[in-house]
Amino acid sequence: MTSADQLFREASNTVESSLRSFMDDRELPLYKMMAYHLGWVDEHGETSHRTPQERLRGVISILSAQASGGDGETGAAVSVAIELLFNFTQIHTDIQEGNPDRFSRPALWWVWGPAQGINAGDGMHALARLAILNQADADIDPKVISAELKTSDSATLQFCEGAYMDTVFQERLAVGVDEYLTMVTSISGSLAAAAAQLGFDSGSSTDEKLGAGLSSFGRDLGIVWRMREDHAAIWGSESVDEGAQGRIIAKKKTLPVVHALEQAEPSTRRELGNMYAQRVIDPANISHLRDILDQSGSKEFTEQQISQYTDSALASLQEAGVVGDVTDALKSLVDASTNG
Repeated sequence: MTSADQLFREASNTVESSLRSFMDDRELPLYKMMAYHLGWVDEHGETSHRTPQERLRGVISILSAQASGGDGETGAAVSVAIELLFNFTQIHTDIQEGNPDRFSRPALWWVWGPAQGINAGDGMHALARLAILNQADADIDPKVISAELKTSDSATLQFCEGAYMDTVFQERLAVGVDEYLTMVTSISGSLAAAAAQLGFDSGSSTDEKLGAGLSSFGRDLGIVWRMREDHAAIWGSESVDEGAQGRIIAKKKTLPVVHALEQAEPSTRRELGNMYAQRVIDPANISHLRDILDQSGSKEFTEQQISQYTDSALASLQEAGVVGDVTDALKSLVDASTNG
């Protein structure tokens, strides 16, 4: 294992242990529902032996804190906050999109119903803010805490704006690539950017160029993750994330589809229009949809966009002056699993 791999694994372990510690001693069944979504217990509250999630956004916070002069524990509190915030968005997205599965088992709302799912998601949002506010007990500068809350709340609002656009686009055929990029920047880029910014705020550096570079890296990384999900939902293996596959069925406008609707021949656009005029996309028609997108050059376009945003993310690290093993650890996030 390289030093960068070790940093990544240690960061992942720190996030997991900090998250568990923060959630300990919360006995109301509401918190058992949250523990289920986080992968710690099954629907009966018994310990789950599933492979631990890597908590990628929390890892961004920890590594960004280290890049900003912190040690291995710096950024632990904000890593908890961003992970709870991300999982809040997952729970609500599953309800909104009707996804019955998450992480290859029934989604929280599918087990306990949408009303309790909303309660669990909203509770996680409140806990995310408390994770930041509780730093006052550790004598963290109130100005830092205030800045972190602003970053967290701004990312939440941007996510909601992106989710609004995503829902509006669901029933619209005339959705352009630029509109897609605005949406995905808000719905996915915002959370990863906030993770990096929170890490920087937790460190000792006052270099604004470093903070801006880490935030830009996170933003582009979040966009890459979403584009890769879009790509995998059409051209991936049978083990594609259920949420990504569900977006296709629910007629969400993924990047390959948006490209084809904007650039394909008129006859192809009409065929796509007829397909997307249905209430949902029949899973049996995904193979035909894939053929249409192949003929429209949408696979190549999506791969080009993924490459472009990957290059942009890595360039941000270089321009920010991030050096050492932490650079390689951050770079490894580009190819990490997108739902961890």
